[in-house]
Formats: sequence, structure tokens, C-alpha cells
Amino acid sequence: MKDIVDNRRHISLGKKMSLAWLIVKENGLIWCAAFATYYLASAVGARAFKLMDHIRRRDGVPGMNSRALNKAIWEAWDWQAGGEEWTPNEAWKTGIIEHVLRGYMPQGGQVLEIGPGGGRWTGELIQRSDGLLGVDISASCVEVCSEKFASTGKAKFMVGSGNDLSGVPDRSMDALWSFDVFVHINQAEVERYADEFRRVFKPGAVGIIHHGSVGGGLGGWRSNLTHEAMLDLLKKRGFEIVASFKEFTHAGVTHQTGLYEDVVTVFRQPA
Repeated sequence: MKDIVDNRRHISLGKKMSLAWLIVKENGLIWCAAFATYYLASAVGARAFKLMDHIRRRDGVPGMNSRALNKAIWEAWDWQAGGEEWTPNEAWKTGIIEHVLRGYMPQGGQVLEIGPGGGRWTGELIQRSDGLLGVDISASCVEVCSEKFASTGKAKFMVGSGNDLSGVPDRSMDALWSFDVFVHINQAEVERYADEFRRVFKPGAVGIIHHGSVGGGLGGWRSNLTHEAMLDLLKKRGFEIVASFKEFTHAGVTHQTGLYEDVVTVFRQPA
């Protein structure tokens, strides 16, 4: 509904009246009454969202992105679709795999996946690695992936706290992948994770993280992390930024990395 509120500002009052008459003429009063309710609700929804965002920034409340809420939500999620409910189309997913995952992930070595969910990217990661460790805040995700990838013989999964990598040995990982996860993790927890990356990464290890960019300002149940804050916290911990982008081009088609101006950031532990 937010788009209705934003877009109607571009139409003058006179044009709005003409459009209203045309809508009534073509659709009838009952349909128009339902539309008017939707129209008014969109304005209320937009104001409510602005108030929520204001309170969140002013008081530092977590919104929908606390560790407790993330754990509860993903424990209750139905993972039968394997996370593909967030895939807009196959061309987009193929582009993510070929341009982002294969383009930046090293071949071989030990790979850490934070938030494998239903295993949407895990199979591809396993094929490229010598071994994979998946850490998820949801025990149900760990159960799903443990069963799904048991036959590979080189994947392990464990429940994590949502802000650290307890149980992952020091200097044990050659690469990190996390997609559709850090978009829901607030900055304080991301900073704690970044400290852990320094601990578990081998020299030269590469990290690829999909995250939000506007602090939840566009909705989408996004965290309070901004693009600038993500780059800054990584740089402060000595990581080199390899790439950071909101869109990519594959097979002549330009795709967005996410629905809410999300970003993919690639970074490296100095050798």
C-alpha cells in the first residue's frame, strides 16, 4: 500500500477528481467503496510505518529484528519450499549463483554459511567446498539441512546464538556466505559477528554477505543496518572491501540483489 501513498502525490487535485469519476463510472459504487477503504488504509499504514521507524531510531528498540524474534519466527517457519519463496525468478537465482557466488567464492576450502535456512544456496556451496559448516539460529533449519545434505558427507550444521560463532574454531574458514539473513540482523549483532569473522577467518578468507542498506526505511522487515554502517564496521576491523553492489548484470539482464535496495558486500581478510 505504501506505493499508492507515494505515487498519488504526483497527481494534481483536479486530475484526481477526474480519475475518481472515471473509476466510479467504470466499476460501480460497491467496488469503489472497497477501493476507498483500501486507499484510506494505505495512508494510515504509511503514517504508522513512519511512526514505527521514528520510535525505533529514537529509542533504539529492535523492531522485528531482535535475536529472540528472529529465533521464534524461523523456528515456526514452514521450510518445505526450501527458501525459494524469496526467489523472484529462475533467471535472478541463476545470476546470483553465477555472478555472485561463483564469481567471488573461492573454489575448495572450508566454507561457513550463516543462516542456511532450508538450504536454498547450500547445495551449490557444498559442491564448491571441501567442507561446509552451516550455522543457523533456528533448530528446525539445522534439522532440515542436516537431513537434506547428509548424503554429501562433507556438511555439518549447528544452532547458533544469532550474534556469534561459538563452536567454530579460530582460523578455520576460507570463505563465508550469507544471503537473506543479515537483512534481518540489527547493527549491534552484526558488529559482534564481524568480530567473530576476524577470529574464524584464515588469512585471505573471503566473505559474501547480503544485507540491508537504508536502515529499514523502505519496510520489508529489514534491520536497522545501513550500507555505510556495514562498510564502516568491516573496515574498522581490518577487512578489505572487494565489492559492494545493489544490482548486477547477468546474460545481458540487470537484476537487483534484493527487493528493498538490499546490498551484497564482498570483503576479505588480509593475507
